[in-house]
Amino acid sequence: MNDLDKIPDNMPQPKQLYLEQLEILGPILKSQNNISSSPIHQIPSREDTFETNNTKEASTSSGTTKKTSRKGKCTNYVGDCDEVMHCQSGTTLQKLKQNGPYNLFFTTILKSPETTKEKNGITFIDLLCPSLGKLKSSLQINFMIDIDWLLKQYKARDLHQKPLTILYGDDWPDMVEFMDRFCPNVKYKFVKMKDPFGIHHSKVGIYLYDDDSLRVVVSTANLYYEDWNHYNQGLWLSPRCPKLEEGSSSSGESITGFKADLLNYLKSYSLPILNDWIGYVKNCDFSNIKVSLVYSTPGKHYPKRNGCHLHKVGDLLSQHSILPAKTTPQSEGPLSWGINAQASSIGSLGKTPAEWLRGSILRSLASHKQGALPNSSNATLNVIYPSVENVANGYFGLESGGCLPYSKATNEKQKWLHNYLHQWKADKRHRSRAMPHIKSYCRVSPCLNKLSYFLLTSANLSKSAWGSNIQKDGGSYVRSCEVGVLFLPSFFDEDYFEIQNTITNKNKQLFPLMYDLPLTAYKKEDYPWCN
Repeated sequence: MNDLDKIPDNMPQPKQLYLEQLEILGPILKSQNNISSSPIHQIPSREDTFETNNTKEASTSSGTTKKTSRKGKCTNYVGDCDEVMHCQSGTTLQKLKQNGPYNLFFTTILKSPETTKEKNGITFIDLLCPSLGKLKSSLQINFMIDIDWLLKQYKARDLHQKPLTILYGDDWPDMVEFMDRFCPNVKYKFVKMKDPFGIHHSKVGIYLYDDDSLRVVVSTANLYYEDWNHYNQGLWLSPRCPKLEEGSSSSGESITGFKADLLNYLKSYSLPILNDWIGYVKNCDFSNIKVSLVYSTPGKHYPKRNGCHLHKVGDLLSQHSILPAKTTPQSEGPLSWGINAQASSIGSLGKTPAEWLRGSILRSLASHKQGALPNSSNATLNVIYPSVENVANGYFGLESGGCLPYSKATNEKQKWLHNYLHQWKADKRHRSRAMPHIKSYCRVSPCLNKLSYFLLTSANLSKSAWGSNIQKDGGSYVRSCEVGVLFLPSFFDEDYFEIQNTITNKNKQLFPLMYDLPLTAYKKEDYPWCN
């Protein structure tokens, strides 16, 4: 009798699926000496849970994201061996060097083979490549984590028994039982938000190596199959942060204050499960990091400190962003540089553009050294969000919009937003038919060749993520947890980031922008994709 014959015919999933589940769980079960006493039908299938109880983010009228049931078309990850095998040729360390100094990567799309050939295309398994270091332990902070899928990625590198700590914000059915029974190497904590309209939306990984050095990853992707294979995502991978030498007088801080901000973010949880990780970060040298960490945590926040995207981004741009001065009627001037806000969901922004979009977030995004925190900027603001037509032309038809939880009810209340909306178009990178779960904000020169900054973040275009209307005392209220990295040219010894090849920058490393320029505005008959 072969293994397939041992599995009952009345199981809810195909027999092959259970065999693959056992392949993942086998080493764990053997280590507990209970494989013979665990009937096969009692092993919880995360694929079954994923298929029938999967949840996705959905925008509510309050401008936050909450959960709604969704049965995805593309959820059969267990049978898709391509995911494990489509890693790039060469090591991840080589890839990291090729993509320096920005270290900005985009997830590869299984349906678009061209994306696997991009020099900054990446898979989750690439992050576990031994070229980056011999993994000792790792921390995953995220919203949605399918622990079964995640362990499969570690197993592909023979790392599935290494200590793993996870913080997560979406409590999937049977997830705790699964970890308790079959994952002795996993420490976990569900982050329950006090605010009913807030979510734990951050997406951060920290990888500790056997020499006590570490790397940090800031991403836009949840930790499950679809997010890493069917949707466009972005991530920043840090350089190696070595352990500080014994007795060193150096604080190990970067010029951007990244280390202090990361420590403050981890401490904001007040969770004992993070104490070891706070210690690891304290003991490492972050001086080679050139990006700024931006995060949002629930509560009321004020300027000149982290914890609110509105304040932190505005403060950093006011200090470090340089735009050309308007010296003649013909010269560019700051207002000729447009601001692009690209997101996978949109919250309730108010009855008019002045209420929050222009009155609060644009005040932050339009800041620069010569014009700090303008109360009423006339800067051009473009919002990039897929239309119904964009989604219909996606690889999975209308089901391609599963990562775009913008509420139709909310959209109906802010029809004025149509004047700001632009199509999702990424033909140059063969990504137009994969929907964007990436969130990015930048300021572009009128010649479309340069950026004055670039923000990659988990924060969608909402008050819950960025912060509410700025109050008279300067405070702004945040509901959700979000994390991003801000790229500022001055920290890279540049005036601007070059994004297009020109005669004058032939030998320069271009900054990778995922979508096409110039942007394509919505036509009158276009409608944003809504759930």
